[in-house]
Amino acid sequence: MKKIILICLILVMTLTIGIGLTACNKATPQGQLANILQHHRHEQFEYDVLDTADNSTGTYTVSLDAYNAGSEITDFGTATLKNVQEGILVRGRLAHKDTIYETGCYYNLVGGTSYMVPAYSYRIQNVNGKNTFSVQGTYAGGNYEYTRILNGESSSGSVGASGTVFDNNQFQQALRSVTTFSSGLALSFSLPLVTETEAATATITASGNSVAEIKTAYTDTLHAYAEKGVPCYQIGISRSTQVTGMSQTLYYAADDANITYQNWPIKNILVKIIEPYKNEATGERFEMQYSLKSLSIQ
Repeated sequence: MKKIILICLILVMTLTIGIGLTACNKATPQGQLANILQHHRHEQFEYDVLDTADNSTGTYTVSLDAYNAGSEITDFGTATLKNVQEGILVRGRLAHKDTIYETGCYYNLVGGTSYMVPAYSYRIQNVNGKNTFSVQGTYAGGNYEYTRILNGESSSGSVGASGTVFDNNQFQQALRSVTTFSSGLALSFSLPLVTETEAATATITASGNSVAEIKTAYTDTLHAYAEKGVPCYQIGISRSTQVTGMSQTLYYAADDANITYQNWPIKNILVKIIEPYKNEATGERFEMQYSLKSLSIQ
């Protein structure tokens, strides 16, 4: 089975990830993170998915919703969250061929709007209508405590998640909360990984040094960018043990693009994702491409 890495991240079917950030400048990570739903309560993004190996297509949808303290959240994987702190729920759904990946992470807003801290997360993998893998977890005491179910067999454990932490569900959206976001973004990530075969900690980096104009079905609807595309910060995501040239690339709308929806500003929307992968049998390299198709805000 080919390893889709949008939700899993770095070519190893990473199923739940907590991310500790260390910025290249002197500001603390906490001071660099802000509430990305300051101006509204809901965002939803839909992406067209293309696998260049066989030109098969799919759909990837991400939603972000703000919740008040004391709220109840149902259908959070296999759990119901009760009496949550004020925060943001990020959900993702990737449907490609016979597989559906569903993920969620609830981030607490600490200090009102100062920064986002993951509190709970889940991931469910469904193949041909059957749940083949799931992880449900809670961040507590510097650890990610999880229950993992693989082909009906349950196991529990704990993975280190100390320091400033994000979660992979969806960390790509949470990165938008960095107040110093720019083409020169440089962050190191310490992250716990829980997969079918391991529970460990890995290190990746997020770095950018350029701006690129990106065209998608969504940018074609924007009069100012219909011809050339939206100027985007090009951010590379790579793992220290990853094969050279196989890093993931994220394209976020640049600050001066001034993207709005019905006069609401949208901070650094994720316009496109490129995920290279290698066919393990032949060594051939292909890409999973995720291109923004539409968005809505409430």
